[in-house]
Amino acid sequence: MSNLIRLRLTEALTPSMLNDFELLRQSTPVIEATFQSGGWLCGGFARHLLIGGSTENYLSGHRGSSGLVRSGDVDLFFPNVATASRVISSECAYANPSQGGFAKEAGGRWRRNHVKVQLVDHPDLVQATIEDTLTHFDLVNCQVGIDGEYIYFPEDWKEIERMRLIRIAHNNTPFLGSRILKYLEHRGLEGLTQDSYEKLHGWFAYACNDFSEGGWSARHIAGVQGNVKKLREKGLVRREDLIFFLNKWKELIREKHYGRSFSYEVDWAANELGTSAA
Repeated sequence: MSNLIRLRLTEALTPSMLNDFELLRQSTPVIEATFQSGGWLCGGFARHLLIGGSTENYLSGHRGSSGLVRSGDVDLFFPNVATASRVISSECAYANPSQGGFAKEAGGRWRRNHVKVQLVDHPDLVQATIEDTLTHFDLVNCQVGIDGEYIYFPEDWKEIERMRLIRIAHNNTPFLGSRILKYLEHRGLEGLTQDSYEKLHGWFAYACNDFSEGGWSARHIAGVQGNVKKLREKGLVRREDLIFFLNKWKELIREKHYGRSFSYEVDWAANELGTSAA
């Protein structure tokens, strides 16, 4: 990870974004409680504030030129599990476990919008400092954090965002594929930096072994197959990457000839290798 830049919010954010953030901060008390406890707001919403744009669209979702753009949530992090537990119990007594099991989910408000707030309390994701917390994000684009007064982001962040590219930082979790797709389809980015392809290639190697070395559960890897296939549709699974998946996944082919319909099963990767030179 490159060195972090630290700027006061008043220096880094536009007046409009500052106003949006203060409004959210006032209407969602758990955010202020997180800052007061020494925690941080990190990830997608911090990135949104630094980029600018419509907070209404980000928090509520909207219909874009290529379809429905999913809403985003607000992710809160803490320096230790005890602090996370204290804030959750005092501010969000009825919070529910997140789908992935790494956080508790609570609600907030921004104007007329309900906001999903995730309070990260899993020991594997809790780091002692904001710098260490940001280092663990899989995409450099998301390595943006706020401590209540300052905003932190990597030195190369503005350049890759200007080019509308994703830079991969880590590739050892099952979620990378879905994260790349999310930022391509819903967050305005258009491709990968050149140095990210090697990391994506490494992720395919993990995926073909079902992330067996990480101790991940079946629910964590359930979406990997679909995400790999979607990445292939977007041209991000190259011919040499398909070798990883030979004899791994099947695909049902449906055809119609002379008014008769029939279907048959093929090996997905072998079929891709046979039908495309890309």
